[in-house]
Amino acid sequence: MIARWLNKGNIIRIAAALFALFILIQLIPYGRDHTNPPRTQEPKWDSPATRTIFMRVCKDCHSNETDWPSYTNIAPLS
Repeated sequence: MIARWLNKGNIIRIAAALFALFILIQLIPYGRDHTNPPRTQEPKWDSPATRTIFMRVCKDCHSNETDWPSYTNIAPLS
């Protein structure tokens, strides 16, 4: 029964509908607030090495200085 629906014309219609849905969800501004809050102070580090490791490895996700890549503006990834 499903095989009857899987002809070339229906597959094209389904693909076009999915593409249109993808374009429409780009218009909904949910999840796109990628502004970083202002940095007020820096924590007291136990050593300079800890600060260096944090700045190199963890800062992008665990601070108010996140660098947002371009794909975070595309729904549904945003």
